[in-house]
Amino acid sequence: MSRESDALAHLLSFTRTKNPDAEAARLLTRFGSLSSLLSSDAAELTDAGLSKNAALLLSLSAAIPARAAEDEIKESTVFDKSAKLSSFFIRRFLGASVERVSLLLLDDKFRPLELKRIAEGAVNSAAVELRCVTEAAVLSNATYAVLAHNHPRGTPTPSRDDELTTALVSDALASAGVKLIEHYVVAGNTAVPILRTLAGRPAVMPDSFYE
Repeated sequence: MSRESDALAHLLSFTRTKNPDAEAARLLTRFGSLSSLLSSDAAELTDAGLSKNAALLLSLSAAIPARAAEDEIKESTVFDKSAKLSSFFIRRFLGASVERVSLLLLDDKFRPLELKRIAEGAVNSAAVELRCVTEAAVLSNATYAVLAHNHPRGTPTPSRDDELTTALVSDALASAGVKLIEHYVVAGNTAVPILRTLAGRPAVMPDSFYE
């Protein structure tokens, strides 16, 4: 039994599910992965044959990492490495069944100032309001900013529109004196940085930031 299947079976055992091991294997086969399963809403889970109690438990389980990520903001973690940001956003988006765009604002020592939700739903470059992004950065007195959005049940491969959004946001923030560190695309347990590999754009952070 895989770690994902074992963890899911353990959760299901609290809901009086008959043969949780077999049920966990069935659900993972249907949804493809644990992260995809946890990104499904309650209606999709009950349609898959889960009881309302089991669907509620899985939904709550998915919400815990996101809440923990919010608490990390309050504890003023220093986001001075790409790995820290990747981990933060992976947990932040776990359980999200729709696409969301978040903006993390940092001070000159890479300490968090504010986390804002910029857009939700069918996200593209038109949905990300540049004025909203720049106003948030200026009002927070930010030195750096990090953009991130998720691909629910998709792959973390950046689209052309993702790259365009990155360039537009980077330019808008630069006009306000704020540096965009990165734009991460998150899917499941993977976060891919866009800005580092964007053609024609000098990297804001040194290679050591990504190590």
